[in-house]
Amino acid sequence: MNDVLLELLLLKNIAQMKNKLLIVANSTGINSNQTIKYSQELDNLLNLHMKHFSHKEKNVLISASTNIGN
Repeated sequence: MNDVLLELLLLKNIAQMKNKLLIVANSTGINSNQTIKYSQELDNLLNLHMKHFSHKEKNVLISASTNIGN
């Protein structure tokens, strides 16, 4: 599987976990064990994305900022 597909799959999982977290937090409260569990799982997914894919965004931003003056 190539990097683009892996990133898309990870972003899909992040979006799904955000939705689960919101639903659980609204129904069980922000301090419930289930909400905290989902929050930690979302943190792990976000950390994976940052670790493996954040360098792409940095390169795009650097490239874009150097082209602004041209």
